[in-house]
Amino acid sequence: MKIGTIGLAECIRQVVERSNWKARHKKLPYGRGVGIACNSYLCGAGLPIYWNKMPHAGVQLLVDRSGQVTVFCGATEIGQGSDDVLVAIVAEVLGIEPFDVRCVTGDTGITPVDLGSYSSRVTVMMGNAAIQAAERIRDQIAEAASAQIGVRPDLLVFLQGRVFFSEDPSRSLTFREAIGFAEEKFGTLWSVGSYVPLRAPGRYKGAGVGPSPAYSYTACVVEVEVDPATGWITVPKIWIAHDIGQAINPVLVRGQVEGSVYMGLSEALMEEQSFRRLPANMSNALVHKIPSLLEYKSPTTLDMPDIDTVLVEDPDQNCPFGAKEVGQGPLLPVMPALANAIFDAIGVRIDEVPITPDKILRALERKAKGQTPRVGPEHFPDVPYPEPIFVPTPGEGGDGNAAKEGPVRVPGRKREVAQS
Repeated sequence: MKIGTIGLAECIRQVVERSNWKARHKKLPYGRGVGIACNSYLCGAGLPIYWNKMPHAGVQLLVDRSGQVTVFCGATEIGQGSDDVLVAIVAEVLGIEPFDVRCVTGDTGITPVDLGSYSSRVTVMMGNAAIQAAERIRDQIAEAASAQIGVRPDLLVFLQGRVFFSEDPSRSLTFREAIGFAEEKFGTLWSVGSYVPLRAPGRYKGAGVGPSPAYSYTACVVEVEVDPATGWITVPKIWIAHDIGQAINPVLVRGQVEGSVYMGLSEALMEEQSFRRLPANMSNALVHKIPSLLEYKSPTTLDMPDIDTVLVEDPDQNCPFGAKEVGQGPLLPVMPALANAIFDAIGVRIDEVPITPDKILRALERKAKGQTPRVGPEHFPDVPYPEPIFVPTPGEGGDGNAAKEGPVRVPGRKREVAQS
């Protein structure tokens, strides 16, 4: 993996300071505790879901002589704010108001291909494609405007709906006037942009696992109150800091972070995949024991704690204006931070989610008997996996292609495994 900017240390510093961690950890009364956890997450996979070398995202721009810019993109808005990000990026490059940019997205009949709203990839990949398309249009407009203003195209600034000479702003055109001269020179103004991630740095088998243009980082502190009589868990407050790289829309980013906290807390306390097996005369199949959202609980607004959100900005050069992902990464540290807080509060470990009152009481009962105060899986399921094949990387003395046969001894491994 090729790592760019890392804001994790600052994320940890922020949540530790804002939660008063050092004065509270292991110092609160019995039944109250704080826990911390952190994580990293990818900004979209570096490999496509379709195994080819085609772009992962595409953007087309059409500029009307009235001054309106229309953006066509296959990215799908599912509530995460990708349409707003697309508009903001194009408007920023062209120096115009977002109200002058119209976007057409998610229509496979008229928009270029985008691989989908998954894996926290949309802002990074769509955004890079949008910047490329907008810069191509801007270069055309600058070339036409330069002849009117009398300066080189590279000395022109696009800002606040105007195109002007950087050293003498009075020598300027409105964006609409500049478009008119560009259309006279080039005809109908349009451009395209696309994005393909950089090739993964590894050149050996297995190097395709986990590559990403950039990685985001998050730190989280959770405060809990646990009633040892009932096992009931209350979460008064959560502190979370996320390395966003650069916030294109700070309001949307905070909403995404807090939505991730909601998802993480829901997984940690309520959501459960529980199954039962049908009788043999009914196919002996496994079916879900929780058939509706009446039984499959998730928090309401009354269940959500106060959330203290910090955006740590450490722009990454591989991302549009430095912006990393925010859709999924911040949910990851919530579950372990909650488990750590429970351990701080009552000294028991719950190593599976959801963490429920009955598991708390079981762990406390074991603790009272002098047994290991832990509830969770005791062993990994017995799965008939084939014999493992180990392929040494160049750093481990191999070539990454496993061209040789016979046993390979790898430092730090307890046994030899066949190389194939």
